[in-house]
Amino acid sequence: MPTAASLLLCTLLGTAAALPARADAVWMAVSNRTLDKQRGGFEVGAGLLVSFGITRAVYVNGDLVTQTSLNFGRVADLTPAQATQLARQMTALNLVQVGPRNSVAPDVLANGTGTIIQNTLNNQRIVNQTVINARSNAAGMIKSLNTQHTLSDALNRSAAGR
Repeated sequence: MPTAASLLLCTLLGTAAALPARADAVWMAVSNRTLDKQRGGFEVGAGLLVSFGITRAVYVNGDLVTQTSLNFGRVADLTPAQATQLARQMTALNLVQVGPRNSVAPDVLANGTGTIIQNTLNNQRIVNQTVINARSNAAGMIKSLNTQHTLSDALNRSAAGR
């Protein structure tokens, strides 16, 4: 009798197989503003803004099998629904089974977190990738400080020359 996890895996693999090949895919860049909203962010003081997101993905033979994205924004601004969703994502278990005769104990499925990859086939290319996207406005702040210093230095030199 199939378990819920095996049915879900079959559905995911069937969906992935129905997607267009990577060569046919059309990729479009999104704006920095859209990325900032997706990634979230927080201010650490003095106008310094930091945002980051974590994406975990598993590819089997170049095909995306599962992907989880966590985007951390300002914790103080999270709604209860967003906090619940974030907690659910952080404690989720991703199970990837390649080939026949893979099995996982029910207690692992019920209580596990992270990613479990099982493979019973030979010559499979399996990639488990974690990408951390981080962004800060520190470069802009440094440029601003440098401009202020240059202006102050120029004013001091011009006043000293008289």
